[in-house]
Order: sequence, then C-alpha cells, then structure tokens
Amino acid sequence: MDEQRQRMRSLIDRLNAASDAYYNGRGELMTDYEWDALFDELKRLETESGFVFDDSPTNRVSADTTAGEKEAHEFAALSLAKTKKTEELVRWAEGRPIWISWKLDGLTLVVTYDNGRLSKVVTRGDGHVGTNITHLAPAIQGIRETIEDRGHVVIRGEALISYADFERFTLESGADYANPRNLASGSLALKDVEEVRPRGLRWLPFTLVHVEPDILSWGERMAWLERQGFVPVEREKIAEPT
Repeated sequence: MDEQRQRMRSLIDRLNAASDAYYNGRGELMTDYEWDALFDELKRLETESGFVFDDSPTNRVSADTTAGEKEAHEFAALSLAKTKKTEELVRWAEGRPIWISWKLDGLTLVVTYDNGRLSKVVTRGDGHVGTNITHLAPAIQGIRETIEDRGHVVIRGEALISYADFERFTLESGADYANPRNLASGSLALKDVEEVRPRGLRWLPFTLVHVEPDILSWGERMAWLERQGFVPVEREKIAEPT
C-alpha cells in the first residue's frame, strides 16, 4: 500500500471509530472541528487518487446499534452536503431566497402517519435501514398520535434532550452520561416506555419528506407541519443572501 493510501486508511479508521462512539452514546473521541478537518483531508486524498475504500465515511452514514426490529426506509435518510464558508453558500443560492435553520445535535427519527394516525417511528440507522422504536413514541414529546391530514405522511426530525433536562436527570438518577446526545442515544435503546418518559426526550421535525399535496418550498412544508400541530425547527428566510 503506497503512502497516500496508508494515510487514507489511517484517517478512515480514526473517523469511523469516532463516529461509532458518537452515534452510539459512548462519548466523543474528537471535536466536531477535528472530525471535519480529517474528513475533508480524506475526501481530498480520495479525489486526488481516484480511489475510495469500501468503508470510507465519505460514502456512507454511520449506523446506530439500537437493538430491535430493523426496517428499511421508504426514503433514504442520508447526510446533507455541508460547508463552512459563507461565500460557498451564497454561490449555491445564486441570488435566490434561502431558508436557514439550526443544525440539531441529536438522533434522527423518521416518523410516518397513515390515515391521520401514527404508524411507525424508525431510527436513521445507516440511512437505508433503521430500527423500529414505535413503542417509545408516547415517551417522546413532539411525536403526535394523530394529525389532521389523512394521507401518507413521512417526516424526518431530531430527537433531543435539553441541557436543563440532562442536568436534572443526571442529578436525580446519578447516571453517568457525557452529554445530552449520549443520554438521548441510550434512551432510545430502552424497551420500557416508562423508563424513557422522565428523560425529557423531544422530537423536532426538520424535513417533511413526503406528503400527498405538492408542496415545493421547504418553508411552506414547515408551515404545513405547524398546521398539523407540530413544532418544527426554528428557521429564518434570507431574501437576498450576500
């Protein structure tokens, strides 16, 4: 193996180990800044060499290891492209209005409704197959049992625990978790809904993946979710990105 591929192999092993710990509630092995820097270096090396290892994080989503019944996603739940440079975002917008929202640091859940009733809740998993945790829905604030729409609706959102609820729970329980995301991850692996309920899990929708009416604008889709009784992620429309 040449020197460039050895460096790629080293980067992949470090990034995958950090992702595995991050997505499965075992603490953070590196900061987001460090992970992004290594990821960007790996991507550059792959572009230069024209070679990509099968387990490279550039072509897959890290999977959670939540135990339970596995279920294929109707619509792939993959990662979005990202940038740290404002000028790249402005160039991408091409003078068109854009919506911005918070990047939520939790665990993505895909929630489906049929004929106005909740039909399933599935973790993101590897983006193609997740774990069905519908039994925990009553313990997660923000996941409604019913909605007004009577069609087939698929929503993607983030399961979060606030710092206030995290501090309260760890103080009262004596549990040892590194941060709210780790507590959220551990909570979704539980079987007993009553054990999950006091942890303060909250689900915030950030994408209306599918709805039968034709709604093109992301902002209009968020407004549609609000009309159904959801509280989606905070957002702001930028009329003229500069």
